[in-house]
Amino acid sequence: MLEHLKTGGWVMIPLVVVSIIMVFLIIVKFLEMRTFTQGDISVDQCLKTAGQPDFSAAFWQQAIISGFLRGRTFNESLDRNILDSLRLRQEAFAKRLIGIIAILAAVAPLLGLLGTVGGMIKTFTVISVYGTGNAKALASGISEALITTQTGLVVAIPGLFLASYLNRRSEKLLARMQRFCLGLLKQHRSIKG
Repeated sequence: MLEHLKTGGWVMIPLVVVSIIMVFLIIVKFLEMRTFTQGDISVDQCLKTAGQPDFSAAFWQQAIISGFLRGRTFNESLDRNILDSLRLRQEAFAKRLIGIIAILAAVAPLLGLLGTVGGMIKTFTVISVYGTGNAKALASGISEALITTQTGLVVAIPGLFLASYLNRRSEKLLARMQRFCLGLLKQHRSIKG
């Protein structure tokens, strides 16, 4: 493994760094999503337990309900704006890190390509100095080119799949938040009226 990293040249260092950061962010995002979506109860249940710690409600539901009950004005337009603001804050948290993961996954093959170019330059330099007769010297440059390409793809492919998966999960969560907020507004209207 260490020999593989050495053979790939200097480009392997940023590739390994990108890989480590991406894996760390993916783990953090999976843990966040798990915590964020645990529970998920109805608007009625949330309102019944409002003001009390409710461990059956999802984190985002607790944040929206408590913020809404603190800030509500009984003016439908203002209350809708308050609810939208609270929902958008939770949506931003749900989407957090996914874009960075996708960018890191997209950067990895570009770094691999940079290593490929470096390896090919090394190969052509050897050819210009020694001709095509020194197979061992040629193999070094070609090996560097192939290893960096391979590593870039090995980092990128799972990263792109996981970023896409996390994005789909967050989109489903955003739809649930939207339905929850509409239900809360409807419930609030019936309490007021």
